[in-house]
Amino acid sequence: MGNLWIGPPGSMTEIDQAAKSFDRSADLGVSEFKSLGGRVTVTRNQAPVRRLKLAWDLLSPVHARALDRLARRVGGSGPVFVVDPAAGNVLGPAQAAGLGVAGATGITGLTQWFRTSTTGTVAESTTTPGTFLFTATDTTGAVAWRCAATVGNFPVSPGLTVSFRAPTAIAALSTETVAIDYKKADGTYISSTTASGPLVTGTVPAGAAYATPYVRPGTAGTYSLAGACLTYGGGTAEDGVPGDGLPLMAVTGYSDTPGRPQPYRSIGLDLVEVSSAAG
Repeated sequence: MGNLWIGPPGSMTEIDQAAKSFDRSADLGVSEFKSLGGRVTVTRNQAPVRRLKLAWDLLSPVHARALDRLARRVGGSGPVFVVDPAAGNVLGPAQAAGLGVAGATGITGLTQWFRTSTTGTVAESTTTPGTFLFTATDTTGAVAWRCAATVGNFPVSPGLTVSFRAPTAIAALSTETVAIDYKKADGTYISSTTASGPLVTGTVPAGAAYATPYVRPGTAGTYSLAGACLTYGGGTAEDGVPGDGLPLMAVTGYSDTPGRPQPYRSIGLDLVEVSSAAG
């Protein structure tokens, strides 16, 4: 398991001290109604909301200051990303399974993947609605993954270790190439880490704020996108790990207690998954 990283793309802070408490339970939004006859009706949110509660004892001054600035929104009012060290796959749950809403082309459909070559197509299966496939018409066809939280590239910071594994069907080939492109905050390409085979692991270079994983099957054919894995923070991407996602988050609670000895501080943070955190 790697360390926790937190902050905006390109300038996330690595917290290498383990938290004394770490609660990552999702808010299911479940409500119960009990009738006079004793029958129970349950309602719940369609999509559970991720919540994180973190606390550190005697955190080093440099890390305490970084968390304090995030909590007080010094330097920006937007949401932050949290690289959860307990997450084995930062792809979205449906995305990791190669799934999307049947008939949709929105966030849960085609925008989870895109073609990076002049040939090939990403399309919903005609026989299994909601399942998405990549068809390579020649050896140059390649497909890339988008971050569902940003509808774009995956947020990273220099020094962060990133590992990507191809979908199960493509990983079974002997001709595949996998890679991770690193980009600046404005999307300008910097460099890539590339490997022959199903797995690639690299360290985010200086100046990078985003990353885009992609795979080139190297053999013409139609392949399921299920089983892909993108892992942050030192772990190796493995086949078939369920997706945890990488949601936008906002700080909703903060505690800062000076410790003994000074200048160490005990810090607590509460965060919630959001669609926006401006203002």
